[in-house]
Amino acid sequence: MKKKILILFKAPWHWNKFVIKKFSKFYDVKYLYLDQIKKNYLETVAEINSFIDKNKIEIVFFDVDYQKFINLFFIKKIKNIKKIMMTFDDYERHDLNSITGAGCDVILSACPISVFRYAEIGYSAHFMPLEADGNFYKNMKISKEIEVLFFGKVNEDRKNYIEHIKNNGIKIKVVGNNEENRVSDEEIANLICKSKIVVNFSKSTWDTVKTIPEGDIFKFNYQFKGRIIQSGLCGTACVTEYAPHHSLLFTSEELLEFNTKEQCVRILKDLLNDSKKLLSYTEKLENKVKNFYEEEKSFKSIYDTIDKPSIKKENLKTVPFWYLRIAAKQILIRDANILKFFGTLRQFKEVLKIIKKSKIYVQLLIMGESLLNIFWYSIIRTFKEKGVGKNRYLDKL
Repeated sequence: MKKKILILFKAPWHWNKFVIKKFSKFYDVKYLYLDQIKKNYLETVAEINSFIDKNKIEIVFFDVDYQKFINLFFIKKIKNIKKIMMTFDDYERHDLNSITGAGCDVILSACPISVFRYAEIGYSAHFMPLEADGNFYKNMKISKEIEVLFFGKVNEDRKNYIEHIKNNGIKIKVVGNNEENRVSDEEIANLICKSKIVVNFSKSTWDTVKTIPEGDIFKFNYQFKGRIIQSGLCGTACVTEYAPHHSLLFTSEELLEFNTKEQCVRILKDLLNDSKKLLSYTEKLENKVKNFYEEEKSFKSIYDTIDKPSIKKENLKTVPFWYLRIAAKQILIRDANILKFFGTLRQFKEVLKIIKKSKIYVQLLIMGESLLNIFWYSIIRTFKEKGVGKNRYLDKL
C-alpha cells in the first residue's frame, strides 16, 4: 500500500500538476493550497494538522519557493511526521531556505549545485528536476520539420540571441509561457518532438537577482533549466547557453554549450549541416537523460531515502536577526484585516515565542517592528488582498 503524503503548495500554479503526477507514481497524494486557507497563522496550522490526522498523512512536502508563510517555525508546528522541503528556484532564496530546511528531514532541489550546498551543511539533499516525466515527454518519432525551437520567456537578452539566429539564416520557432504567447504543455511536448534542435538559455530572466538577505546585487545568474531534460526525453538535441550545473550532469559530448550568440550560431549550423553528427549527438543526450534523469528512475533513490528512518543532523546554531524579522512578519500578517484585528494581535504571542532566546536588543527591535506591522497590514489588507507572488510569465517586450 502506498504511503499517504500531503503537499503544501503556495497557490494553484500550472506546474503543480508535474509534482502531483511525479509523486503519485510512488505515493497516495493529497494536496492543499495555502492561499485558499483564509485563516491566521495558528488557525492555518491547526487546519493542516487536522487534515493530517483525518487523512492519516505520513509525509508532508513543503513548497517553499517565494512562499511568504512557510518558515522554520511553521514547519516545526506541523505534526511530528516526516517533512520534506521542495525548492525549484533556490538560486534567490538559498540563505533563507537553508534555515527553513533545518526543520525538514530531506531537501529536494531542481538545482544540482544547491544540492551540494545543502549537503555541505549536513542536510540530506537530492536533485529532483521538475519536468522529467517520461510518459509525458517522450519520443513520438514524428517528422522533424522545425529546424530550431525555443520555448519559454523572451526577455531582452534572449531576444538578441533569437534575432541573431534568424539573421544568420536559421529558421527558429519561438513559443512561450508568456501571457500573450502561451501554448499548453502538451503542445510544447509535440513541438519538441517535431524539432531538430532545442536552444536553451540559462540566465535568469528577471531584472535582478533578489537574494535574501543581501538584496538586489546581481543582474542575473546562470541556472539549470528543464528544457535540456525535456528535449532529451523527446529525442531531440539541445544546444545550451553555459551554466556551471551542466558539467555535473553531462559530458561535453552529451551537451554542447555556448557563451555568445556567435558561438550559438556556429554550433547550430554545424549540427544542421551534418545530419549524421546531429543524429549521434541527439542519441547521446537522449540516452543520458532517459537512463539517469527520467523521474521514475531518478526519484526511486529519493523515495528510498525518504523511506529510511530519519537521521537528522542538527546543524543550526542560531536563527539570525534577519530571518526572525521575516518570520515574525509572516506570522502576523497572515490574514491580517481590521475586522480581524484582535485575532492578528493574538498571533503576537507566537512572535514572542520565536524570539525568546534572542538577545534583548533583537527582541526589542522585532517587537517594535511587529506592532507596527500589525497596525499597518491590518489596514492595507482590508483594502488590498494579499497576492501569491510575482507573475514571471509577464513579457516586457
